[in-house]
Amino acid sequence: MPNTFTYLSEVYFDELDGLGLLHHPRYLLHLERAQQKFFEHLLGVPDFNADRDEDIYVVVHGLDVRFRVPLSKPGKIVVDYQIVKIRSGGVTMDFTIRAPEGNTVYCTGTRTLCKLSAETHRPVPWTDAFRAAMEAF
Repeated sequence: MPNTFTYLSEVYFDELDGLGLLHHPRYLLHLERAQQKFFEHLLGVPDFNADRDEDIYVVVHGLDVRFRVPLSKPGKIVVDYQIVKIRSGGVTMDFTIRAPEGNTVYCTGTRTLCKLSAETHRPVPWTDAFRAAMEAF
């Protein structure tokens, strides 16, 4: 089984829609926050700085989301990421958004990222160090 990166996130009242449920685009915001912390972890850096760390300059290439159980109250959630496939300048990760305790899974899916050059905005390979960190994870 692959290693899992786990991020604890906070859902706030203003993220709920008119039905009192976490509005579906907000799940993606929590995925972004978790990805930032995951990349900081892999890079061994304290913050998100694309000027310093070129491997942070990525775009979402693909996203497959399955909403399982509605999230109906503010509070803590957990975002889990697992690396599925590493390519020259891309990575595919499975994710789960779940309750911190118990077996409630709110959302699952797959997310593919593509690294870009900050100058040309074209795909480029990962640095050797970052690719090695992903492979070791």
